[in-house]
Amino acid sequence: MLRAIADEVWAYERDFRLPFGDLPARATVVRRADGGMVIHSPLAFDDDTAREIDALGEVRALVAPSCLHHVFLRAATERWPRASVLGAPGLEKKLSGLRFTPLPRSGVAPEIGDDLDVRLVEGVPYIAEHVFLHARSRTLIVTDLLFNVHEARSFAMKVFLWVGGVWRKTAQDHVWRVLMRDRVAAARSVADVLAWEFERVVVAHGDVIEGEAKDRTRRALAWIGAGAGRLLPAR
Repeated sequence: MLRAIADEVWAYERDFRLPFGDLPARATVVRRADGGMVIHSPLAFDDDTAREIDALGEVRALVAPSCLHHVFLRAATERWPRASVLGAPGLEKKLSGLRFTPLPRSGVAPEIGDDLDVRLVEGVPYIAEHVFLHARSRTLIVTDLLFNVHEARSFAMKVFLWVGGVWRKTAQDHVWRVLMRDRVAAARSVADVLAWEFERVVVAHGDVIEGEAKDRTRRALAWIGAGAGRLLPAR
């Protein structure tokens, strides 16, 4: 079932099965100015959810925004075969036989439309997360750049999130520290993201961040700038 997040922004949620429990996950759906729909990080969907999306407008683009958020992309292309498919560079190794257009490092992608700005978080090639800004609703859309999980369905999942440093707070999983290869490039990317004007953050895992969204984002990612020998912008 879709739920409204902001003006022209919706989401649907599913649990993503991991060996030690179910991780809450979210797919974001955005309506472009021309009425076309963009599905960001598609999750498993049933017929009712697909019909809800179709009722909002024709699905024009499907986006796999990182090398970790792609599992259900193929199923989405089968449901919406006329939609453009975009993905993070590197996904071709995981999605053999599925043709897609690489997402740009920054700017806009013609297949998505100019309603969404995109920025690659550089320096972490294994993840290659691209974050998006829907300027009209002042909404930042991310997958794993930030977690905001305050509930878990199992003790094992609580432990997993606690070990990752993301249990019951707005934070970035410690795995980013392990996988980061160029902290200066990552800090530059995050500074660009923080220069955007946004008042909420739609995360893939956890509650949508409302209220002091930019400050909470800045605090959660401050370690990147500090580790690179440069501070992220204070405001």
